[in-house]
Amino acid sequence: MSIQFASPRVSHLVTMLALAGSCLPLLSAPSAAAELGKSFVDTFETFDRTRWYISHGWSNGAHQSCAWFNRNVKLLSSKEVMLSLTDETLADHKYTCAEIQTVDKFGYGTYEVRMRPAKASGTVSAFFNYVGANSEGKGQDEIDIEFLGKDTSTVQLNYFVNGDGNHAKVEQLGFDASTRIESYAYQWLPDSIRWFINGKLVHEVKAEPGKPMPKRPGKIFVSLWSGAGAETENWLGPFKYPGTALTAVYDRIAFTAAGEPCQFEGSVVCGYDKKAR
Repeated sequence: MSIQFASPRVSHLVTMLALAGSCLPLLSAPSAAAELGKSFVDTFETFDRTRWYISHGWSNGAHQSCAWFNRNVKLLSSKEVMLSLTDETLADHKYTCAEIQTVDKFGYGTYEVRMRPAKASGTVSAFFNYVGANSEGKGQDEIDIEFLGKDTSTVQLNYFVNGDGNHAKVEQLGFDASTRIESYAYQWLPDSIRWFINGKLVHEVKAEPGKPMPKRPGKIFVSLWSGAGAETENWLGPFKYPGTALTAVYDRIAFTAAGEPCQFEGSVVCGYDKKAR
C-alpha cells in the first residue's frame, strides 16, 4: 500500500555536487517558469547541470528520517549516478539521503530508467514525475516507480491525481532488483498509463468516467531516502542503519515525448511485449 504525504517537493538553493572527488560550482535553483522539457537520453557521461539539479539541506516532511545532502550524489567513472544514504547528520536529521530533479517539467510521453535500488527495510529508491499543489487548490499529480528496500523482489507502481494516490500495485519481479541494473519505464498518455519491466508491459490503467488521470506536467525525480514514524513504517518497514552507506545506482534516464520516434535501441517506444503479465 502506498502512503500520501501533503508536504510539497519544493526547490531550494542547490549547492555543490561531489563529483569523483571534486566539487562543481555553486548552482542556483531554476525559476518557477521553466519551459516544458523536450525528449532526451542521459547516459551520465557527464553531469548535465542544465538538465539536473541536486536537492540539498531539507527533507520532504516528518515521514523522512533523512535530509537531502548534495555530497550524497556522485558521478562514477563507470558513467553512473550513485545516490547514497549515510549516518551523517544534517538539518536536525540523523541521516542524509539523496535526490536529483530536472530543471524542466515534462508532459505526456515515455519515461525510462536503468537502475539498481538499495536493499534495506525502511528505504525507498524511486523514479517518478511530480508536480505539487497549486494556487487553484489542486493537489499533487505524480507517477511512480518505487522500490521498497524491505523487499527488492517487488516494485510498487502508483499514480496520484489531485493528491489521491490510492492506486498502488505491487509487481513481482522474479529477481532481486538490488543485485543488478535493469530497465523500468512508464508511458503516460491522456487516457492511460502503462508500466514496463525490461520492455514487457506489466500494468496498465485507463481513464474511465469518475476515474481521472494525471494531467499536469511535472519534474522528473530520482531519489533514495529513509522513512520515519509509525504510519511510514507500516508502509516501508522500520529503518535501521546497517553501519555502512546504502546506495542506489542510475545509468540511463530518458524521456521521449508522445508522438516522437524511438531514441535508442531497447526503448519501449521502439516496440514492446503488449501482453501484460
